[in-house]
Amino acid sequence: MRLVRVVVLVVALCLQTALPARAQLLNADLAELDRLQNLSQRNSAEAVQALQAAAARFANAADAATRRTYLAALTDAAFETGQTTVVTEGIAQLKALAAAQKDPSSQVLAVCFEARQLAVAGKTRAGLDALAREAAAAERAPDPWVRWLYHLTLGALHSGNGQFETAMTHLLRSLELSRTLPRQAATSELRSRTHLELLHFDMKNPERALQTIRETLPLAEKLDARQAQGWLHLHRGNVENVQGNLDTAVAAYRQSLQIARAGGLTGLQATALNNLGDVLLQRKAYAAAEPVMREALAAYRNAHELNGAAMAQANLGFALMGQGRIAAGVHEVEAGIRFVHEAGSLPMEEQLLGELSRMYEQAGLYREAMATTRKQQALAKELFHAERDQAVTTLQERFDSAERQRQIEQLAQANRVQDAELRVRRMQQIGLAAAVALALLAAGASFWLYRRTRTANEALAEARRQAEGALTEKNLFLATASHDLRQPVHAMSLMVEAINLRNTDPVLRPLVADLRTSMQAMSQLFNALLDLSRLESGQPLGHKAAVDLGALLADVVRLFREQASLGGLTLRLRLPRRGATVWAEPVLLRQALANLVQNAIRYTPQGKVLVSARARGGDWLVEVRDTGIGIAPADQARVFSPYYRGARADQMDDAGHGLGLAVVARCAEQLGAAYGVRSLAGQGSRFWLRLPAHVAPDAGTSTAPAAAHRQSIVDRPLQGQCLVLDDDPQVLKAWRAMLEAWGVTAAYATTGAEAHGRLDEGMVPDAIFCDQRLRSGESGFDILRTLLARCPAARGAMVSGEFDAPALRDAEDEGYLVLRKPVNPAELHAVLAQWLAPSNRRQDQSAVPFP
Repeated sequence: MRLVRVVVLVVALCLQTALPARAQLLNADLAELDRLQNLSQRNSAEAVQALQAAAARFANAADAATRRTYLAALTDAAFETGQTTVVTEGIAQLKALAAAQKDPSSQVLAVCFEARQLAVAGKTRAGLDALAREAAAAERAPDPWVRWLYHLTLGALHSGNGQFETAMTHLLRSLELSRTLPRQAATSELRSRTHLELLHFDMKNPERALQTIRETLPLAEKLDARQAQGWLHLHRGNVENVQGNLDTAVAAYRQSLQIARAGGLTGLQATALNNLGDVLLQRKAYAAAEPVMREALAAYRNAHELNGAAMAQANLGFALMGQGRIAAGVHEVEAGIRFVHEAGSLPMEEQLLGELSRMYEQAGLYREAMATTRKQQALAKELFHAERDQAVTTLQERFDSAERQRQIEQLAQANRVQDAELRVRRMQQIGLAAAVALALLAAGASFWLYRRTRTANEALAEARRQAEGALTEKNLFLATASHDLRQPVHAMSLMVEAINLRNTDPVLRPLVADLRTSMQAMSQLFNALLDLSRLESGQPLGHKAAVDLGALLADVVRLFREQASLGGLTLRLRLPRRGATVWAEPVLLRQALANLVQNAIRYTPQGKVLVSARARGGDWLVEVRDTGIGIAPADQARVFSPYYRGARADQMDDAGHGLGLAVVARCAEQLGAAYGVRSLAGQGSRFWLRLPAHVAPDAGTSTAPAAAHRQSIVDRPLQGQCLVLDDDPQVLKAWRAMLEAWGVTAAYATTGAEAHGRLDEGMVPDAIFCDQRLRSGESGFDILRTLLARCPAARGAMVSGEFDAPALRDAEDEGYLVLRKPVNPAELHAVLAQWLAPSNRRQDQSAVPFP
């Protein structure tokens, strides 16, 4: 027995000596790997050589975590130097380690690097699918660095695929994880911040991107992370380029290029060269751009970044075309276009087609320019429909989510009220019983009951405030989303109108007509969403007044007569012989009547639509009858609900989104009017509004705007000068195309300083149009007032996608015209026809042309 004790004691002493020694060795290995990873931030090429030289020490280490960390560090550094063979071998070794050691962390790392490889090859969607399959394993990974790299890779790929909200979620998660890492915390935080600033830039927020760069650069300099410094300077150049500071952008690109060459960062070097060449192309320095683009193309190919190589090859082609070497340039551009087409990058393909068309036109090859423009327009139509469907789906999902949250809050509120009532009743019974037994105890119980009741009432009030806050947030989301999406629709509306005016090719007319129809549908959807949001939140859209019902109905019918005629329908109006006046809010009433008429036309494939008004007691009954598809009895009770559409609506080519009748119902409720529907499936429908009559002393005036001569105004030629202020380049291009098609001489600016500079150059405008929301933070209304102060004879208008901004209300109160995006080209033409009429223009003004 004594011998056994001695043996056990000796074994225990040996284990006690061996375990600390092994732990010390493991810590030394990890510390050396940390040093080499930090080296990769300064010089990736040198880090790869050092890691390869240390393969004997780490690649066959007994500890799986050490081997995994070594392979991840080697693969990550090789990515930055473009050593594809090393990257592929590292991925294979990580997968082998995962299989041999049953290590899910190694598998997650291998998939992360594999997804990056797919993204570089233009297969971002495949990379995201691979990452999605490892989501559960990544969240269970014991190594927090693995979880950090997984979320960082997901965020980078989602950003490159245009899914910015999802990208923001994953990048913020990676930033949060980086601050909890036991090792490499500062370096990981630096990489997360670098990707975040790039995401801000991709989300069209250059000011936020520049702020993030300025906050991140000190950390990169503190860590001597030259690789991160190079990318940050590159991104700073991109921001300066977008803001028009080309000299500053060139300096930033050169600084990034110097860091890339010193550190052997092939990918960074290729990107910096490509961006430098792009600036030279913008300046039309084609001869100087050619060698830069050739060097960028070679660098991209060395880094095996095929997407970047395609863009550099296309830019090289544009440089050759600009020098007159058309055939060689077209060959390079078409090779780049073929690659991005095969990779499925439709936005990049559409951008390259547009630039190629412009270069053809610059070279005088108008036939080739027209053919390329047709391809671009067909692709733009496809992209527009896809983006529209995606936007509608996203808005509907978020609206449904907000509705569900509101219902949950209401149910919770009702439960809290019921619980409070039960508690009150229980305490009252206790108080009464105690009062019978002892008066003093009854007084104490009554006081306690009072305190509990007050607490319950405060909880009830807080619950109500939370429910109202949720509804307000939902309405704010709808209004903000509608504003942000109006901007591209506004630009596209003006551009398509200009194309329609200039087009003489009958082959393009159906395409242009389809684009105009799609934009009208999108605009109607935005307006309906915004109106529904404002009505549900109880915001008034106007003030009640005496409304000439006959004139208002006539204006609405004129508005839709062309649409009905194009659909082969007869649209008729029947009014009483004597005048019909009602007391209502004109904006609400007009919106309700317009939605009813539009709904009747939309769901009537053939036949007619009749709009009528007749007296009923002390009221006026407005009816809209159609011979359309009708509504089943089971559906009639739900047709006024948001997003509800009948079973037969899906069979209609021009079916709406289920918002029009919901807006009618909200308008009628605020007007205090009765409304309803009678319908037979397959025979037609009759929608009606019953409005209180109003006896006006003078019924000769009407609050409904006249629209009888809209088409005749559009056909009039225009002469004069305009100044347009907008910070969106696409919107300015659309303004330029529209005003040139109308024969109007115009100058354009993106900031208030540029606008005043145009005046200093001799521009004397007859009309000034200012966008309200500018990226520079300036108020469009303040700029408009200063410009009109310098040009007292000019007329001015605000243009905005917002509907309830204080600045816009001030502008309307001061008598300024406010145009809502997307601006109707016909209405814009009518405004200019009035402002630029000879009787309204200065007689001593001389025309000064501006580009």
